[in-house]
Amino acid sequence: YNLTDNGLGHAFVAEISSLRSLNLSLCKQITDSSLGRIAQYLKGLEVLELGGCSNITNTGLLLIAWGLQRLKSLNLRSCRHLSDVGIGHLAGMTRSAAEGCLGLEQLTLQDCQKLSDLSLKHLARGLGRLRQLNLSFCGGISDAGLLHLSHMSSLRSLNLRSCDNISDTGIMHLAMGSLRLSGLDVSFCDKVGDQSLAYIAQGLDGLRSLSLCSCHISDEGINRMVRQMHGLRTLNIGQCVRITDKGLELIAEHLSQLTGIDLYGCTRITKRGLERITQLPCLKVLNLGLWEMTESEKLGIVTEILLPRYID
Repeated sequence: YNLTDNGLGHAFVAEISSLRSLNLSLCKQITDSSLGRIAQYLKGLEVLELGGCSNITNTGLLLIAWGLQRLKSLNLRSCRHLSDVGIGHLAGMTRSAAEGCLGLEQLTLQDCQKLSDLSLKHLARGLGRLRQLNLSFCGGISDAGLLHLSHMSSLRSLNLRSCDNISDTGIMHLAMGSLRLSGLDVSFCDKVGDQSLAYIAQGLDGLRSLSLCSCHISDEGINRMVRQMHGLRTLNIGQCVRITDKGLELIAEHLSQLTGIDLYGCTRITKRGLERITQLPCLKVLNLGLWEMTESEKLGIVTEILLPRYID
């Protein structure tokens, strides 16, 4: 954590062609100067972790885009100086200065607050090989930006957790495009509601993992979704306080491949709904954490519903 540009400068004084992975997470004193050395001497890098390196700027991304053409995974979590310009560098939008990291498959931009929909346009135009994209806590992106992402046919995992401006319209854009997502996280997007679940059932029915924690959904939305989502393996509907036993019964009836479900904070479900859920044949992980249950009630669920299943 105390690593400085000076220290890194002593480490990298000549080309190290064999190094494939470098983790500088939370090295907050590292600046663009170090990225210049990395781009110059570590041209074989495939994985670069820069999460929490808060002094990195768009210039640093230009240097990465110039020198690290083999990069496949890049983590820029909480690099809050970065803007659309820097993402443009990565995506090859400034070819006169840098080729770009066009082979990127995993990109984490979590908590990069200055990014807007223009960044998503750059990603869609230049980084067609992306498979995993984390945009959680990027408050500057909106539904319009998701229209750009909707044509990224290689994308498999998309994290939009706590992107406050994403609504049902954005989910519609994703569902109507050419995406083949296997994982989607829209937790804490409180403008995402039942209509989104209908769109997901229409155009994103290949999902294996779906997180809807704290979204404004109800049993009606569950009803519109589950009939088309037979391949779903993990479902998070924690803190969806409008979900009742009816929703759980629908899940139990149609999502027979579920291996994990999160029901934390679903305060309107009862023992009856849980009995149906625990009958799912593949279920391995069940998170309850019910706020309004006493310890004795929780113990009763374990002994009366869960234990008999595993003893048998």
